[in-house]
Amino acid sequence: MEKTFSKIEISVIKSAAKSAAPFVAKKQKLEAEIKEVEEKVAEQIKKRAQERIEKLEAEKANYQSIIDSLNESVKKITGGYTTEDLIEIKKEPSGSTDPKTGKEIFKTVYALKYPETVIPTEGTAAPAEEAEGAQNDNPQEETAPEEMPEELQQEAVEVAEEAAEADPFAGVAGGDADPFAGQ
Repeated sequence: MEKTFSKIEISVIKSAAKSAAPFVAKKQKLEAEIKEVEEKVAEQIKKRAQERIEKLEAEKANYQSIIDSLNESVKKITGGYTTEDLIEIKKEPSGSTDPKTGKEIFKTVYALKYPETVIPTEGTAAPAEEAEGAQNDNPQEETAPEEMPEELQQEAVEVAEEAAEADPFAGVAGGDADPFAGQ
């Protein structure tokens, strides 16, 4: 349905528009300023976020270089697998509580994911080096023993126990207590 305005209605509408015009102009100016501020803030947030990401990436790369150096001997023994591939780290309740805080104390357990073999069984993902080697024309084949010798298994258990005892955060629930407080 089409509405047609009378001369009086048109006059009222124009008069109202004339009265509202300065306020409409101020509102439009404020909307433009709000949009400008939002864009600046978004740009600043994006810049800060990018700086934070770069800082975190640098810290991550530092930790990865330490991890790589510690895993070098493990990779030689296992044909390219790292401790992250072979060990599952679990926090288990120790059954006791911290006398100061009353919170439960946890112990760190380093368990082999693949207890029967050094190399993960078929159907699991291979490390990146092996995947790249498989694509080469002359891949180097490394054969791993079917089972880890019993003395190596025992040594692995002893090393894991020593590492758990040497872990300054072992027995601390989620890092609540300061392990260096008594030193």
